[in-house]
Amino acid sequence: MMIDSVSEEIREEIFRLISTPGIEVEDIPIQINQKFNSNLNQEKVMKILADEYMKYDLNYGRRLCCRF
Repeated sequence: MMIDSVSEEIREEIFRLISTPGIEVEDIPIQINQKFNSNLNQEKVMKILADEYMKYDLNYGRRLCCRF
């Protein structure tokens, strides 16, 4: 399964789970695979999260307020 072939529904579920307190990254593939009957692993989840981070540059606000 390529990262691009992950459905939007699965991506939204990953983002929902990662923002839920008490859910660890290691737990996400297990929950996704049970709910969607897919074959997602932790490496793919981390790649999706990293791509999303880079796409929106979530560190930008920190750079604006905190000069290094």
